[in-house]
This record gives sequence, structure tokens and C-alpha cells, in this order.
Amino acid sequence: MEQEKEENEKLSTSAIREMWRNGVRLVKMVLKVRPHLVIGTLGIFVLAALITYTSSGIRALLINALTAGTSGLWTNKVVLLFAGMLLMRFIPDIIWQLRDYWSWVIWFHMEEYFNMLVLGKRADLDIAVHENPKYQNLFQRVNDSGVWRLGGFLDRTFYMLQNSTELIIGGVIIFAFKPWLFFVVLIGLIPDLYIESKYSRTTWGIDAAKGDVKRRYWNLQNHFRNVSNLTELKLNQIAGNFIERISKLFRDFRGGEEKIERDRLRGNLFAAVISTISIGVALGWGVNSVIDGVMKIGTLLFLFSSVMDLRQALSALFSNLARQYKDSLYLTDTFKFLDLQPIIKSLNEGHSLEDKTPEIKFENVSFAYEGKKELVLKNVNLTIKPGQKLAIIGVNGAGKTTLIKLLCRFYDPTSGRILIDGHDLRKINLESWHEKLGAIFQDYSHYEFAVKESIAITSPDSRPVLEKVKESAKSAEADTFITEWDKGYNQMLGKQFEGGIEPSIGQWQKLALARTFYRDPRILILDEPTSSIDAEAEAKIFEKLESLPSDRSVILISHRFSTVRHANQIIVLENGTISEQGTHTELLKLNKTYARLFKLQAKGYK
Repeated sequence: MEQEKEENEKLSTSAIREMWRNGVRLVKMVLKVRPHLVIGTLGIFVLAALITYTSSGIRALLINALTAGTSGLWTNKVVLLFAGMLLMRFIPDIIWQLRDYWSWVIWFHMEEYFNMLVLGKRADLDIAVHENPKYQNLFQRVNDSGVWRLGGFLDRTFYMLQNSTELIIGGVIIFAFKPWLFFVVLIGLIPDLYIESKYSRTTWGIDAAKGDVKRRYWNLQNHFRNVSNLTELKLNQIAGNFIERISKLFRDFRGGEEKIERDRLRGNLFAAVISTISIGVALGWGVNSVIDGVMKIGTLLFLFSSVMDLRQALSALFSNLARQYKDSLYLTDTFKFLDLQPIIKSLNEGHSLEDKTPEIKFENVSFAYEGKKELVLKNVNLTIKPGQKLAIIGVNGAGKTTLIKLLCRFYDPTSGRILIDGHDLRKINLESWHEKLGAIFQDYSHYEFAVKESIAITSPDSRPVLEKVKESAKSAEADTFITEWDKGYNQMLGKQFEGGIEPSIGQWQKLALARTFYRDPRILILDEPTSSIDAEAEAKIFEKLESLPSDRSVILISHRFSTVRHANQIIVLENGTISEQGTHTELLKLNKTYARLFKLQAKGYK
């Protein structure tokens, strides 16, 4: 309890500074994108604050004029004040409509900016950051809050400016009557601020502390949204089990909110009593002044109105501050995310590769994922000559995919180095290197565009060249089903789109292969590229791979020995090391792991 109290006090003392820093940074971002719109919006909000007291002031003057003993006469003063009162009835509507419209316009422009900023950062961060466990809770909170909290924070900043302006004007007015009135009203509203800020901080604390639980909660829910997963749930009769798990997880990360809301209700009731007493004291003094004949009725009503406007401004300011505090905590997460830097440093001025297929050499490469002591790869030495067809086999967890991740430079080796034409990969311009690569991984993407766009998407130009699209589809054995679709290469993919169809798993994989062929890379990386493809199509695809230009390198990971046997170099990875290396014939003669696995698989076809 003592530790929790100290943490809460620490949070409270730094909250305003953090909120101020976040606000300044956000406003600078907005001013950079739409400066004139921001300045105009600020002016509208200030004008909205002025109108509130101007309207009540004119009404008070009119009442005083009407009760001044000039009954039966429309004096010039009365006429002007009456006209002013009508005008004050009309002008606020215009100002508030302009305020709401400009607020919408500024967010309309900023929503795109913020979305692109977040998406751009996601693209900028490397795979090493995205897969790092220590950032997962941060990513989860940014995903949950989205950019709408940025918009809410920005919009509320304008309203807080209006509240502050109303507060200053109201304070000056009430000070003109009696300075202590202002402090009475202020003291009455302090409990509101405390309750709101405490609630906001506690709610954020629950969200921050339960990141793992929330991820599991949404992960299990996704099993009910995906048809293939739902089919398995129903067939295995485990839907009830999943629902029970989801319910427990919900109570785990949301259950604490019930007590918070109950405590908040009690706090709000107490705050309401204190606020009512303070307002009663202030207004009671005004009524007594009228009874004593030292204040006019119109002036009393102006005091009433000013006190209530001041109370409303203070209440709105405190409420907005509390909400701003809560959003500021999430905003801090967003800024932490935007401030993240890639672990893999790309040297823009690094060595640029020539337009040819390079030699690849692993020299004593070892690797362990961050936070893990166990090495996934251990002193790997491997040379891949230009034009070589290399196959990598090994049981699950042997380090095959990790080897490819290092080659793509998603990670850097823990020790050792990877040389590309004699240059350390860490000193090569990363874009120059990625231009040489074309890869299809086990978890390949499904691009739900028209077929020709889906195949051509990997080209930097991305505008489909139809003849090249067809050639790539043919190489991947995808043309056989594309030509049977009603719209052929114009067919929309994805049932969620009008006229769209849902390809089978094998068809999706062939389309992914077609994308890789369309890219026409110098180095083709295929991680289980035909796992969902029938044997006949697989054979034709590998005929295409074998007929690639002699300077094109192919790196293939597969469990199918019918696939890897045609490679001119095969390596066997076991426990992170290369245990065997050679051609299919050479490895069979060794009669070790490769031969044993090959015979086991061949036995299944007898």
C-alpha cells in the first residue's frame, strides 16, 4: 500500500508537466501541418468565451434599466439593450456552429496526418523491434487507443483555452464584487478535480498492467471471427471452453473497474455537496445585498449568472483537465512509440551493391534473440555462390528461418558476420540489399486486390504490366485457376469486397509465388513455398526454378525431399549448426541425418 501511495504521488506531481509537454508537442505538430486553421480555431474558441459573459451582462443592464422607474417608456438605452440582447441570442449560435465546424475540419485534416505518422513508424521500425517482447504492451496500448485519443486531446486543448478564458473573465467580474467569492467557488470545485484525476490515473493503470491478458482476450475472440477457426471449435465441441476462458480473461482485466466506479460515485456525491454549499454561500451574499438595498436586481442576476458561468467554466476546465490527464497517459505511449528507433541501423551512405547477383558468405555466425541466453545459431559458416540453388533442411526449431532473417537483415548476428561480395552486410545500404531479394515466407500476405494488382504489388512501380503478370502466374502454376475465374486477371480477391472471391490456401500460395517471380529478384528466398500445393504443380514450379537464369540464386527451405533433392547444394541444420553439407547423392552416401529423413519420407510413398 505504501509503495502504491508513493507511486500515485509521484504520478500526480509529474502529471501536469507531462501533460504540458505532450500538449506542446502535439500543437507544434498540428501547427506544422495546418497553421492558419489552428490559429483561426483558437480565435473562435476565445470569442465563444467572451460571448458568454457579454450576453449575461447585457441582460442584466436591460433588467436594471427596466426597473429604474421609467415605466411606459422605450428609452434609447432600453432599445439598444433590447437589440443587444436579441443579437446576443443570435451570435452565440453562429459562433458555436463555427467552432464545431472548424474543430471538425482541423481533425479531418489531422486524422490522416496522425494515421500516416503511426503507419509510417510501423513501417520504419524493423522486424527486430516488432518481435521484441518488451515492446508488446506498448504496441497493444497504441493499438487500443488509436489516433482518436490524439484527436480528443487536441480538441480538448481548444475547449480548455475557452474554459481558461471564461475563468479569467469570470474571476475579474467576481473580484469586482468581492474577492473571497471567487475562492469560495474555487474551493467548492477542488473535490471534482481530485476525483476525476484519480479515476483517470487508476483506469490507465489497469490498462497498462493488463496488456498480456488483453492480448490473450482478443486473440481468443478472433477464433470466433475466422470461419476456419470457428469450424474447428464447433467440430471439436470446444466453443464453450473458449467462451469460459474469454469470460475469465474479461473479468481479469476489467473486473477492477467495478470497484473504481463505485468509489468514484461516492466521491462525486461528496464533491456535489461541497460544490452546492460553496455556491449557496456566494449567492446568499448576493441576495442579502439586494435585501439591504446595495445591489440592483439586474446586477444580482448578473452575479448569479457570472458565478454559475464561473462554476461551469471551472468544472469544465477541471473535467477537461482530468480527461486530458487520462488521454495524456495514452498520448505518452503514442509518443514513446513514435520515438522508437530501429534496432537495425540502415546506413544511407553505406555501400551500394552492383547490379549483379552477389556472393553470400556466413563467417562464424552465432545468434541469440534478445533476452535469451540460448544460441539459435552457433558458428555457422556457409558460402552461397552466385546462381547457386541451395536447400536448407532440418527439424522445426533447428534455426532455418532464423538464418533467413539474418540474411534479410531483420536481425544482426550476435557474433560473426555476413559478407555480401566481401562487404559486411551491416555496412551495406539496406535498400540496396533488399532490392536484390525476393522472398515468400510461411506466413505470407494475402493481398485482396484485383489479381493483376495482387501479383504486381511487389514491384516498386506497382502498376501491373499484364504480360509480365501472366508470365509470373504461369511460372507459379497460378494461371490454371486465374483463367477459369469470370474476370480473369481483373478478378477481385476477398469475399468482403463486391464481386470478390476467396481463393483456396493452395491458390493463395501460388499467387504469393507469382508475386515473387514478378519481382524478378537476384536472390530468391523460399520458406516452405509449396506446402499447400499439389505434387504435380510443385514439380512444374521447380522446373521453373531450375530454368531460372544461371546468375539467379535460390535459397529454399522445405521439408519435402522431392523438392530439395534437385538443389545443387543442401545443408542440414541441427541444433543451430550445419551438420551436413553436399548434394543429394553425397548426403545419401554419408548415411546420416539427411539419409535417415529421406528414407523415412520415401517409405511413406511405398
